[in-house]
Amino acid sequence: MGWVHHPADAPPRRRAAGRPTRLVRLFPLLSHVLFRTVLAVAVGIALNACESRRSYERVAGGSTVYFDQLGDAEKAEARDKIAQILNEGLQTYDLQIGDEFEIFFDIARKPTPKEYVIAVADRLSIQFLNETDNNRVVQVRPDGQISMPLLGSITAAGKTIDALTRELQHRYASLLTQPQITINETETHSPLEDFIEAMGGASRARTVVDKVLPDGTISVPLLHPIKARGRTIAELESDIDAAYTEAGLGISVSLLPRSLRAGTALVLGEVARPGRIETDRPQTVLMTIAQAGGVLPTGSLEAIRVLYVGNDGLPRMRAINLKDVLEDLSLEEDMIVPNNAVIYVPPTELAKTGRLLDAVLRDILRFQGFSLGGQYLLNSPTSGGTVVVPVQ
Repeated sequence: MGWVHHPADAPPRRRAAGRPTRLVRLFPLLSHVLFRTVLAVAVGIALNACESRRSYERVAGGSTVYFDQLGDAEKAEARDKIAQILNEGLQTYDLQIGDEFEIFFDIARKPTPKEYVIAVADRLSIQFLNETDNNRVVQVRPDGQISMPLLGSITAAGKTIDALTRELQHRYASLLTQPQITINETETHSPLEDFIEAMGGASRARTVVDKVLPDGTISVPLLHPIKARGRTIAELESDIDAAYTEAGLGISVSLLPRSLRAGTALVLGEVARPGRIETDRPQTVLMTIAQAGGVLPTGSLEAIRVLYVGNDGLPRMRAINLKDVLEDLSLEEDMIVPNNAVIYVPPTELAKTGRLLDAVLRDILRFQGFSLGGQYLLNSPTSGGTVVVPVQ
């Protein structure tokens, strides 16, 4: 096999007039596309160089604040706040719906400043000093009442011993001669005793596992629902202690986090692993992007976008130049990622230009129906001639 020439006397091969080959037609087209490609790349490089690098925050329907216009004191305050949140971690973490923690109850049997109030199921010894036949021990019924001779049912629950004594003496005054009544509790059922019994016995410390409910509150024994969403663990401990003190109970609590969702963010764009990012402690935008695998070479580190809803309920958009954060330590331009934020890493202008040109060139070639091909000649010793073999 080898390359051969046609015999000299062979008639020359002619190309049909008016039918230029696709390759001939494609050369001017490729030259035109190449020129436009170079021009577009140059424009892309220029746009990339002029790309805005300023960090700012914009509120829906409001104004825009540029961080390079902040004063030195404001920048220092922003840096200190981010550093404090990162250093303190869960101490500054705001509880969210579904967060789970363990509550340790410490019970201190201390005298309460409030006078004891008769409760349901309490047993009372009622004695008449001059009418001993009427002496009796009664138990407060579930409806809060007791039965007394000549009077019938009397409401006792919710009253102090002195108040119930004065009421009985007043009502018996028209029935008995100078009634003198003494009441003593033989069995009490204070809220603290009920709490200890509900927790499993007379121990100084008990625990329960609790979580933030969909309405943002938690349910704690003997107390009304307490707001937990948006409160730190220390603030919630203080709120529970204050509620128990208000109820006249010597109970204090300690909270131990078990399952917290410090934040959930959706990272899109030019990162190695786009998708949902969940964290168990506060972290910055730079840390979240690093957790998503970092910015790709086609991504713009200088034009990060963060979309979130602020504490005021208004949509906000933060533009962050992470290059300044990394190179100039401009921590005030970064931010702690709000819960349910969307972080977008856009492509650079050069990357967008390259992708556009790639798509245009592919469409042009597809429209022209262009394909590369050729042919080679093969000497055939058996046939004594030349065989033309097309190459596709």
